[in-house]
Amino acid sequence: MNRILPLAVLCLWYTVCVGQSLRSYERAGDEAYEKKDYGSALQYYATILDKKIVDVDLFWKYAESARMVYAFSESEKYYTRILQSGKSVRKFPLLYLRLAEIKFGEGQYDEAIHYYQTFLDQNTDPQLEIQAQTGISDAETALQIAGKFAKVEIRHLGKEINSPYSDFAPYRLGDSLFFSSYRFDHKKETTFPKSKITRVMMSVHEGRAREPGRGFPSTDTAHIAHTAFSPDGHFMFFTVCKNKDVNDIRCELWLTVVDRRNKWLTPVRLPDPINLPGYTSTQPSVGYDQRFQGLVLWFASDRPGGKGDTDIWYVPLDTVFFCPCALPIPGKPIPRLPKFTNPIPASSINTPQPEATPFFHSETQTLYFASEGWPGLGAFDLFSSKKTGDTLQVPQNLGIGFNSSYNDVYPYLDPLGRQGYFSSNRPGSYYLDEHNKFCCNDLYAFEIPVDTNSNRKTSSASDERSVLKPIAHNAAKMGITPPQPRPEPVLHDFVGLPLYFDNDEPDKRTLRSTTRKSYEESVLAFLDRQNAYRLQYAAGLLGNAKDVAESEIDDFFELEVRSGYDRLMQMSRILLERLKSGAQVEIQIKGFTSPRAKTDYNLQLGKRRVSSLKNHFSTVLDGALKPYLAKGQLKITELSFGETTANARVSDNLKDERNSIYHPEAARERRVEIIEIKEQE
Repeated sequence: MNRILPLAVLCLWYTVCVGQSLRSYERAGDEAYEKKDYGSALQYYATILDKKIVDVDLFWKYAESARMVYAFSESEKYYTRILQSGKSVRKFPLLYLRLAEIKFGEGQYDEAIHYYQTFLDQNTDPQLEIQAQTGISDAETALQIAGKFAKVEIRHLGKEINSPYSDFAPYRLGDSLFFSSYRFDHKKETTFPKSKITRVMMSVHEGRAREPGRGFPSTDTAHIAHTAFSPDGHFMFFTVCKNKDVNDIRCELWLTVVDRRNKWLTPVRLPDPINLPGYTSTQPSVGYDQRFQGLVLWFASDRPGGKGDTDIWYVPLDTVFFCPCALPIPGKPIPRLPKFTNPIPASSINTPQPEATPFFHSETQTLYFASEGWPGLGAFDLFSSKKTGDTLQVPQNLGIGFNSSYNDVYPYLDPLGRQGYFSSNRPGSYYLDEHNKFCCNDLYAFEIPVDTNSNRKTSSASDERSVLKPIAHNAAKMGITPPQPRPEPVLHDFVGLPLYFDNDEPDKRTLRSTTRKSYEESVLAFLDRQNAYRLQYAAGLLGNAKDVAESEIDDFFELEVRSGYDRLMQMSRILLERLKSGAQVEIQIKGFTSPRAKTDYNLQLGKRRVSSLKNHFSTVLDGALKPYLAKGQLKITELSFGETTANARVSDNLKDERNSIYHPEAARERRVEIIEIKEQE
């Protein structure tokens, strides 16, 4: 008996503590829901439900939270459990309305109509009756739209680019895809877990995404998002956003410029009336507008003068300031911004519901955007509206494929209108919480197949002219120097070009001074080692330190190794044309090594690297340069340097492979460099 009493007391103590603990989770969930932090509320309620608690009030709270974060399957599951409890109508009069909304969100429009009608049969509230009747009408319209499939191929961009957090706002510039990602920790917070902030990322050839770096706008105290480039790529608009509370983010539009040396200059905030105190200005897009004969900035804002929530606005840009001929001089700040006229609401496409994420396609004078106000499949759908003069035509739903019953936003189209990207949280996107299946937007690519059975040009491809031409014409009319195209590169532009090698390559562990390998063989094998370098350099690091290390490796491989090889191929083609025209060319090359080996070995290794590049000139372009080498019209001279020229900060410790092999500074020492190019006619 003496043993049973302490055990009973212990069990009673445990039961009380667990009960208190569960009630604290429920209170925390209630507080989070009140603050509209539905994701946190969902997690708090889920913790209680994991204990197999049967409480219809808790089921309702959980289902409501799940609905608000688009976790439709979880929401439906618990609404259904309430329905099966027999207390639905008496205790939860909105239950059938919520089930209808969930079915609509899942794209099950016939079932949505059934639940809307069931709700109408039992409801006595006139306002809710209007809501249900509107739901039925929307579901019937969605059924019609759902029968219209867009001829489009959709592709999820995968883990190289997407994360479990939101990835959105794609914009392609050359081979680089810029986008915004909500995956970064707020470094200065001391709480755990840390909240997230948004930064801009880029992916070259749809490879592994990383931060652009090299002076690109970034901060640890605000969200940086929504890149929009001018057609020439010199001006970039973006947003700086700060959280007022969990669901209230205020954004402002900013501008940065790439100077004549391709360096990002210090960003500046756009003045009033673009940014209006107390309101959001966000999601910029820039395109050439035939009506204004110049660039126009489109954006979304909740400012007064719209129709409700966020609307689409636009404003013509100063042709003189945003002309490529007006690029800042290196080392000098951005000139004082011009005055902006008052933004114009796109009234013919705005509705009392949210319109957002505009993208203006200059070639077809068409605005693409997302809307919850125009008839669609549920949540945000993508629409197009042709612009003629000052008029935007009635928006057209882009149809199934582009759209789903989930959020489909941030359209981007290439100049021909055949390929592009958008963002969506549709099924197939990565989940932040696999159990609850909620959050977040991922990036998707699309391609519109060419109709081989038709000789008719599509409207998207009917106008392939450069958007710079009208800008130049307008600038000339205003009496300013029109923008000039960038001059074609000449051989002298490649002086100083570095070309990189893997450790002890080509031909490991030999004292030979020549190699049979060409530079192409060496560099392509080196590029295949990018992931290995990333793993080795980031090994043992955690959190942000790991992200920074991986980004350093990716920047080195993409912006230096791959870029250097691409430039070498470009130089080779220019060199062939110069030789065909009769020029005499001499190219002087240096070989460099890292300090891991002894000086005598490094001298031979440097020579092998020069030999590899000489082999390149013999074999490139199917051997087109080889005859010019044979007759002396093309000369390659060499000067090899070993350890004595290596950066003194680079490790020579053979046991410290992270710093002596995989560190980007060590990798930069393993190169050949074109130090001089002489030409004679």
